[in-house]
Amino acid sequence: MSRIQQLYGGAMSMAVPAGMEDVSAVREIPDHQEVFANSMTDQSIIVEILESAAEHEEARSALVHHFNELARANDAEEPAPIGRTEQLPYAGAEAYALVGEQRVAKFNDAEKAADAVNTVCVMLALIRVPPPHSADILVSLNVPLRIGHGSSSYEPSPSSSQTLSAADTEAAYAEFKAMVGTLRINDYGLFA
Repeated sequence: MSRIQQLYGGAMSMAVPAGMEDVSAVREIPDHQEVFANSMTDQSIIVEILESAAEHEEARSALVHHFNELARANDAEEPAPIGRTEQLPYAGAEAYALVGEQRVAKFNDAEKAADAVNTVCVMLALIRVPPPHSADILVSLNVPLRIGHGSSSYEPSPSSSQTLSAADTEAAYAEFKAMVGTLRINDYGLFA
C-alpha cells in the first residue's frame, strides 16, 4: 500500500510506500532533497534534484557517476559494487536504474564502534529532465542487507533477522521500479 506524496511544494509527486515517514518533520533536510524513512525496517527513500552531470552525456554513465558520488559522500568503506543497470520506461525522459551495495556506518556510529558498518543495498534511479532544463532527478531506496553489531540499528534478538534475503531484495527492487514509475513532474518551473 502506498500514498501519493507531494514533493517540493507540489512541483512533483510520487507514490511512497506506507510506513515511510517524512524525515523533515524531525530534522532539517536540504532544499534539493525529500527524505522518507521507515523506522521499523530502517529503509529510506531520498529524492534529489541535482545539476545534470554534463560530463556524462549518456544517462547510464551519469547514473553510475551519481552512485559513485553517493558512495563517496557516505564514506563507503570500499568500492561499491554495482549489480546491474537497466533502462526504465518513463514518459518524456531518459530513465535508468541500478542496484549496488555500499558498506557504510549510520550517522556517527563509526566513531562509536568499529563493527558499526552496515551493508546497504542502494537502488538508485536517474530521470534526466528534458531540455530546455538541465537537471538530474535521483530517487534512491536504501535497504539494509546486513546490520553491524555496533550499529545503532542492531537489535540483538534471536527472533529478528539482521540479514535480508535475496528474494526480499528482488521484491524491494520491483517495488522501487514501480514507485519510480509514479514520479510526476507537475511544474517544470522547479528547474528554472
